[in-house]
Amino acid sequence: MSNRKFGVIYHENVNNWATKSLIEAMEAKGHSAMPFRLPDIAAQLPNKFTHLDEEDVSDMDGVMVRTIGFGTGDQITFRISLLEHFEDAGIYVMNPAYSFRRAKDKYASLTALHKAGIRIPRTYIGENLEAAINFVDEVGDVVVKPLIGARGMGAIRADHRELTYRAMKFIHQLGQVLYVQELVEKPDRDIRAFVIGGKLIGAMYRYIPEGIEGEWRTNVHGGGKAELTKLTPEYEECAIKTAEILKLDYTGVDIIESPEGPCVIEANAAPSWSALSRVTGIDIASLIVDRLVEQSSG
Repeated sequence: MSNRKFGVIYHENVNNWATKSLIEAMEAKGHSAMPFRLPDIAAQLPNKFTHLDEEDVSDMDGVMVRTIGFGTGDQITFRISLLEHFEDAGIYVMNPAYSFRRAKDKYASLTALHKAGIRIPRTYIGENLEAAINFVDEVGDVVVKPLIGARGMGAIRADHRELTYRAMKFIHQLGQVLYVQELVEKPDRDIRAFVIGGKLIGAMYRYIPEGIEGEWRTNVHGGGKAELTKLTPEYEECAIKTAEILKLDYTGVDIIESPEGPCVIEANAAPSWSALSRVTGIDIASLIVDRLVEQSSG
């Protein structure tokens, strides 16, 4: 495969572990890697894209989206539209613009998964505080989450009605959408399954950290323990089907072992894989780049 030119989209930290791993994998395979932030790209119609240093980057073969960053409604709208403009101009975007946006929005992604028959937790999404409280009264133990978030940051387990009400009232007063999810009965672990190009690459259990009273999250970045596992056919099929439904080239699918079987919490559009690489010994960044090369060759 001849040398290709790929963009790697970051926002604040170009030395982020995953971003750096992708750049190194691209260069190791003989390709050019150009990290940039979406706010630093100016678009012209018809199809021309210029970096802030006035370099014309319209000849990129593909871009890897790690994040679109934070911003105002106008800024986020522009960045999503810019990714779509890349696609219209023949530059392959990974994960694709619409798929990335939908996966980052827990409401949109869970709606699509439920429609396709994937088991998901009972969830309330809305801006009505009274309706949210009624949902909590009906369900009981719940988790209040940001509609858009990562690594479990901002998620609150709320099994006390008064504390739940206060947390949701505060979120409501900030003008945020209320996203409240049933805490499904499960073991002290969940599953992170990594899918690339419709194939399960590897999976691990993530256990709740020991010695932290009241902790319920399993995120490795928060101290959770990772352990290699081999999925049963039912759980493997669930992970692969989730990636297929959301049209994600690569994704980390978070699954819990509910009494009824696999239950998907979310699918990550820009997952990290440091823990999974460690427990599997697989060079996941290299496989992701292979997928980008394959998709951008068409």
